[in-house]
Amino acid sequence: MNTTGLNRRGFTAEVVTKLKRSFRYLLQSKLNTTRALQQIEQDRSLACAEVQYLVDFIRTSQRGVILRRPSRRTEEVVADE
Repeated sequence: MNTTGLNRRGFTAEVVTKLKRSFRYLLQSKLNTTRALQQIEQDRSLACAEVQYLVDFIRTSQRGVILRRPSRRTEEVVADE
């Protein structure tokens, strides 16, 4: 997440913190995307328009979103071929 760019665009520190915590749910938790989105919506401390925009974007994306990096094992197999 580009926090410097968000700060330059005028996002408050509170909103940036909420977005960081939302990305932690999506990227670092052991939850799948659907459950992570549910957790974000249930967490009242993350309630703001920007976080809701992120959740709505992920839910309504027609082509999907890739939130996880491929495992290291997958990269090794592709390199061997």
